[in-house]
Amino acid sequence: MERYATTRRRPLPAPKSTSVPSTEPTTGSGSGAITSVLNALRILEHIGTLQPVGVSELSRQVRLPKSSVQRAIVTLDQAGWIKSVEGDRTQWCLTSAMLRISLKAFGEYSLRDYAESAMTELQRRTNETVHLISLDGDSGVVLHRLDSSQAVRAFVPVGTRSPLHATASGQAILAFLPEKQAREILSGSLDIYTGTTITDLDAQMKRLECVRERGYAVNVAEWREEVASVSSPILSIDGTAVAALTISIPLSRFSEEVAEKFGGWAKELTDSLGPVQVN
Repeated sequence: MERYATTRRRPLPAPKSTSVPSTEPTTGSGSGAITSVLNALRILEHIGTLQPVGVSELSRQVRLPKSSVQRAIVTLDQAGWIKSVEGDRTQWCLTSAMLRISLKAFGEYSLRDYAESAMTELQRRTNETVHLISLDGDSGVVLHRLDSSQAVRAFVPVGTRSPLHATASGQAILAFLPEKQAREILSGSLDIYTGTTITDLDAQMKRLECVRERGYAVNVAEWREEVASVSSPILSIDGTAVAALTISIPLSRFSEEVAEKFGGWAKELTDSLGPVQVN
């Protein structure tokens, strides 16, 4: 599996106490049982932040004994919240269970349903992988994906967080946010992922003007080398972006002509959806 850099969310803080018991009760009532649950949740959040990650690193991060971390991992694995990476049971990552619950909490399953028809048609026309990316704070998150049938294809796992400044989806979304909000996001610390990542604020803002004019964004290897992408925003009733449809394309199949054709299709299909009602 390809591993991509993602924007990280701050995990739950470590407990104030510097002394942590080597074992925690997992049944019964009282503060011990509550501590056990809290420790498991902290471990889960750190896995999401550091994935793929092993027991030793988790033990250092959460300041718990390896034996305690290992027991929590076994429980989380059995519950379906985490999984081993490609069969290597020393490295762990999240499953989509966390995403499913998060989407229910924020009503984004309806957004996925809302965009399904446009995604299906866009994937049919392009035969490239199409992603639905939702705005989540100062980053994007992959809600849904329809894969290309081609042997060589570009994709991002569902649940992955993506940087707004270095992706076509991010540019498409930022271009249709209030200028003050977009400028604040782009004024922060911007990571450099490849040799073509743009981090200059003025250059970013100028690029957003072009995106607004044509209705779609184009990104060439700024987040992932050898991958280009074309994206068009999904707008709310007030005209601000809440998500984007993104076509991911291996550079070997990318050209300016492809960008123009795919961008036109993406804009056509997102426009056909009409404004989305944000709860």
